[in-house]
Amino acid sequence: MLWGRAANRCAICRNELVMDASETDDESVVGEACHVVASSPDGPRGESPLTPEQRDKYGNLILLCNVHHKQIDDQYLAFSVERLNTIKATHEDWVRTQLGFDTAKQREEEFYADVLDEWARRIDLDNWINRASPILCNGQPSIDKELFQALEDVRAWLLSRHWPGRYPSIESALLNFRLIVQDFCATFIEHAVPKWETSLETEKFYKIPQWNPDLYQHLSKEFDYHVALVCDLMLELTRSINYVGSAVRDGLMPSYRSKEGATLIQSGPLMDFSYRTYRVEYRGAERTVHPYPGLAQFKVDRESRDVHFGAETAEV
Repeated sequence: MLWGRAANRCAICRNELVMDASETDDESVVGEACHVVASSPDGPRGESPLTPEQRDKYGNLILLCNVHHKQIDDQYLAFSVERLNTIKATHEDWVRTQLGFDTAKQREEEFYADVLDEWARRIDLDNWINRASPILCNGQPSIDKELFQALEDVRAWLLSRHWPGRYPSIESALLNFRLIVQDFCATFIEHAVPKWETSLETEKFYKIPQWNPDLYQHLSKEFDYHVALVCDLMLELTRSINYVGSAVRDGLMPSYRSKEGATLIQSGPLMDFSYRTYRVEYRGAERTVHPYPGLAQFKVDRESRDVHFGAETAEV
């Protein structure tokens, strides 16, 4: 909303804030979403009845280049709340009247932005490494019941969206995410049992009441295969989250989650009690419209991913 209504220009100097990509480099984003009332009470223009949440909303933000961002914070007495709100309103009015502002495009882009914000909130994206990593830890996948239910719910929620069709790559990336969620949840729950009151874990179903070496060996192999598949599906889910971010940066907003960076996931403890952190992404020929090929084919393809735990040949 902020970038679109400002036409990617600084509200003071009106210079463009996204430099085009070159033959050797990506785009350069030199604009910043700046607070009118500071994000904290002790910042520039920080004394205000606005709540912390309200301070980060569109109504309290103005788009500026990094030079004018520094100026308004250094010279906060000259740039009062009232003056900055007037500058913002004047600039957005200039965009509408002088630049041939596309109202329909802006409305649809704000729809995508709302969907992406809600999607990120529903899966607790900012805490993904902490919430999702237990799937890869200790050789016995576990997941918080709240996160598992959130994944089940977000799948249905994404299915019910009315997509404008303006950015098919974003829609396809979210569809890819939804299909992986469906297969992850169905695969994990197949052998899941409650762990305490707040989480679920994979049952050690190879433990049998009467000793039977052949059955025990068979079930142990089946357990190992299942655990590896669950782990690989969680890696694929994390990979798909990064793919959504890539699609958004390519089409809608070059600075999307630039502050947070790529979504990571962690496994461990390893034999030396350390943990390993992974940045998993689709690479090269994997970056198609629908990188996830469905569960059956994924069992074969996962060996070619940047990180994997299992292989189709391990199935019993």
